[in-house]
Order: sequence, then structure tokens, then C-alpha cells
Amino acid sequence: MSLFSRRLLNLTLSLTIQSSIKYVLTQGDSLLIASLASLQDQGAYALSSNYGGLIARMLFQPIEEASRNLFAKLCAPASSPSTEKPKNPSSNPQTPAADGVKKASTTLRDILKFYSLISLVAFSLGPTLAPLLLSLVAGSKWSATGAGDVLGTYCYYIPLLAINGVSEAFVAATADQKELYAQSFWMGGFFAAFAGSAYLFLCVLGLGAEGLVWANCVNMGCRIVFNLGFVKRFFRKNGQVSLRFVNVDLYSVVDASQAFDVVDTLPTMYSVSATAVVISVLRATKGVLAQYGLVGEFVRIGGIGGVFVLTL
Repeated sequence: MSLFSRRLLNLTLSLTIQSSIKYVLTQGDSLLIASLASLQDQGAYALSSNYGGLIARMLFQPIEEASRNLFAKLCAPASSPSTEKPKNPSSNPQTPAADGVKKASTTLRDILKFYSLISLVAFSLGPTLAPLLLSLVAGSKWSATGAGDVLGTYCYYIPLLAINGVSEAFVAATADQKELYAQSFWMGGFFAAFAGSAYLFLCVLGLGAEGLVWANCVNMGCRIVFNLGFVKRFFRKNGQVSLRFVNVDLYSVVDASQAFDVVDTLPTMYSVSATAVVISVLRATKGVLAQYGLVGEFVRIGGIGGVFVLTL
């Protein structure tokens, strides 16, 4: 066993356990959906998740994979040769370099800011555009079953998938073994939240396949809160600069250039107001070009959406 790195073996074991827990939870989701939802709701949900998942797999997954590698490089512990003594006696060889932490904070903030703008577009145009796209791709037979409305609701879930993907990539790239075990423990709690919300939306409120989408939104929201909490703790921990006097720590301050504030990733009030206006305009102009069929609807939504994107 001396041929293998003990540190890498421990990390591999942690990731294997975490992947196993994720697999069990995924299968638990499938069993829960099969037991609570009817066959029609399961079919509509499967259709919406397959079509909606295409966007996540084609657009967001490559960004997630690339960002994971980037964050791992930027936030890797700064190591110095054993023959050289550190210039600063207070420096910790396991602490990431300040420049790398700063770049990681800026990169993550920019990606989340970009995702927040995409979320506004998905929230405003998705519920109206999705049923039309489904009728164009799958035909009117599927759209008449209510699957189009489910796909429209799924547009609220896609941005959460994107935000969770990049934030979870940061956690996977920077968390230590203990933190990975803690994440696995919390994922069990998130599954409990999903199960409770699924029972509420399906059995109590009777929302059908749309209730399954909302239950997944609750699950994904819990995971995002956990990931962003880890992100804030990471940058607060690694952004501290100790002020010393005669090898004694006086106090620590947080470097503002490395601080991470979730508020900075949120869209502005101007963007939110523009989103509300677009939703109102889409509702007010519904059926204006209905005599031209799907082409007229696409022209109406495309024109309004194009102006909206330019204003963002």
C-alpha cells in the first residue's frame, strides 16, 4: 500500500461514499415518484424532464465540469519546496494562494450572476414558450395531455439545476474529507424535504406532475442553500489576513477582495422589474397573432423576448 498516496485514497473513499449515497437517493426519488404519482403524471413528468434536461446537459454541464477543474486548481493549497523556509512565519502551507482564491471568488460570482440573468429569461418566457415548442416537436397529441404545462413549470427548475451544478462543483473541488461526509449527511435531509414536499404537492394539493416539479425545486433549493453557505464559509476562512506583532496574532481581518457575497450574484431591481413587465405583456397580447398559428405565436414571443434580452 506504500505505492499509493494515503491522502488520495481517503479522498477517493469519501467521493465513492458520496456517489453511492447520491445513487441511493436518486433511486429513492424514482420509487417515491412511482408510489405517489399516477401513470399519466409519471409520463408527463418524464417527458418534461427529458426535454428540459437537454438544456442542462448541453449548456450547463460543460460549464460545471470546466468550473470544477478550474476551482480545484485555483483553490489548491499553496505548497512551497521543503528546502525553502516560508517568508511569512504565519503562513499555512495548506492555505490556498491569495491570488487563486480571489480569482475563484470572481469567477464563481460572474457565473452565478450570468445564471441569474438566464433565470429571469426562463421565468418570463419559458412557461409561455415551452408548450408551443412541445407541440412543434412532439405534436399536438402530447400537448393536449397537459405535458406542455408541466414543461412550462419545468422552466422554473432548470435555472436551479444550473446554480446547483456550479455551486456543487465548487464544493466538490474545495471541500476536505470531513466536509464531504457532512455534505452526504445533509443530502439525506434534502431527500426527506423532497419526500415531504412531494407528498404535500401530490397527495394534499393534487398538483399532479407539476407537483413533482415543484418538489424537485424544493430539493434543489435546499442543496443550493447548503452550497452557498459552504462557499461563504470558505472565502471567509481563506480571506482572513492575520496581523501579527512579534509572532503573536493580534487580530484577523477579512480581505475585501476575496470576500463573497451572495447579494452580488442577484439580478438588479431593474432586471426584476423588466421581467415582471414582460410577463404582463405576454399575458396581455395572448392570442393577438393566433390566426397565424404557431408561427404567429413564435413571432409574438420572439419579438417580446428579443427586446427583453437586449434590455438585460
